[in-house]
Amino acid sequence: MKKRIINLVFLMLLFSFISLNGNNVRIMNVVNTNPGEANPILTFDIAWDNSWRVSTGPSNYDAVWIFVKYQKVPVGAPNCESYLEWHHATMTNDSNYFSVDTPLTYSFVNDAMGIFIYRSSDGIGHIDTTSVQIQLNLPVPTFPYDSMYNFKVFAIEMVYIPEGAFELGDGVSSYTFNSITIDYNTTTLTSAVLGGGITGTIPAEFPKGYKSFYCMKYEISQQQYVDFLNTLNFNQQVTRTNLNATQLATNPGLSGVCAMQASCLNRNSIKLIQEGVNNSRPGVFACDLNSAPGDPFNSPNDGQTIAMNYLSLADLYSYLDWAGLRPMTNFEFEKIARGPLARIGNEYIWGTTNITQAQSTALNNPGTTSETSTVSGPGLAAYGSSTSNGPLRVGFSATSSSNRENSGSAYYGVMNLGGNVWEIVSGGYNYSNQGYKLTYANLGDGELDARGNADVTNWQTVIYTGRPDYYYYWHFELRGGSYSSAANTLRTSDRSKNAPYWGFGNTSSDQRLSDVGGRGVR
Repeated sequence: MKKRIINLVFLMLLFSFISLNGNNVRIMNVVNTNPGEANPILTFDIAWDNSWRVSTGPSNYDAVWIFVKYQKVPVGAPNCESYLEWHHATMTNDSNYFSVDTPLTYSFVNDAMGIFIYRSSDGIGHIDTTSVQIQLNLPVPTFPYDSMYNFKVFAIEMVYIPEGAFELGDGVSSYTFNSITIDYNTTTLTSAVLGGGITGTIPAEFPKGYKSFYCMKYEISQQQYVDFLNTLNFNQQVTRTNLNATQLATNPGLSGVCAMQASCLNRNSIKLIQEGVNNSRPGVFACDLNSAPGDPFNSPNDGQTIAMNYLSLADLYSYLDWAGLRPMTNFEFEKIARGPLARIGNEYIWGTTNITQAQSTALNNPGTTSETSTVSGPGLAAYGSSTSNGPLRVGFSATSSSNRENSGSAYYGVMNLGGNVWEIVSGGYNYSNQGYKLTYANLGDGELDARGNADVTNWQTVIYTGRPDYYYYWHFELRGGSYSSAANTLRTSDRSKNAPYWGFGNTSSDQRLSDVGGRGVR
């Protein structure tokens, strides 16, 4: 079987190896070094920009979460073309078969869903092309399948959030938690201690931010969501887009068909570019901010790194399950933003009360990986814009010389936690003590159910009170504001959307909105 490396831009077939990027992380030159044998050993090169490891100040580092999807190939398939389902490959966690060249190192995770790669010592700057070797825990496929798999290697930039105490709440923001400290002594939290409209007791096991964890450096980008869609089967794609089965199975033509809402509004450029076949072949998706056929799909200015919007709660949870991550909690949100520093009343994510507006109508290099705002200043963030505008590139506000305030960064280096798109986080009212069941162990397993939904224990969505005149109660909040929200919603402790969507009777209202996105943690 001929193995080929094919650029994702030409997504008209399924292929042997694919390298998939985050905002500026690159995976290149993927090779299976023991084809046809059990436990495939893959080698590849990795590079990314704006990396760091520091022992003072935030005392943390950035990292890349690496995971792999595999696909069986029918015997005799030309060019390894296969329409069979993609599945998540676990790692062997055997250090004899893993290596990362200088200046990087790696660490295993207990569930073997992937590995973290990061600097081995202090340093700041770009990570040049560096060799990596990993081993997957897979048997040799048997007839009627070829002895070798197709693989897709994924990389998501993360930030390590160290263990430590932090201050919660600021005493003045809308629906703020009470001004308390979360530390190693924090177990359960009663509504009286916590405040913020919480109606029940928060269990000890709920992630409150004291323990260490990793957080996505950037919001999910539109290219990352396209990569996700292109590993799903036909029925799952119907669930995770705005297309019905008939639309997904209809030739989209030379211009493609907008996938997340009818007209590719608000800078969401994801399109169906090749139709699927009901239950036997998935559709193919791409980014197309500057419309085809005049401008090719996935061209350099097609908005691949614009923050993903039009994400529903179910969309976000499905992406996080597929990637082996989990939802961020409302407490972790404030830990990431404030770090160990003392609270400031009405402070924004970047630790001051200054703010500068960025808008999608005032950009340099729009739609490219170098898209930036034409304005600069302290607390640069996308907010307060017209609802007809849209989000900006993830990480747009940071430059090689910007500090935390000027880049609008959270304390630990997480980007655009304030503004751009609302962040979906686990939390909410805790109605009748039925919420806050998430634990650190409730991580995504890389697989979705048959309809394309997350199926992880304690990833709660909604409960219904059982009475037709009562609301649904949602177990999540929207935090951090968006490109079209008021400035006050970008404050670290603002919880004005601590119960964002409501429905009467048995009417669900999980929505895809133009200003909602998200990211995950692990």
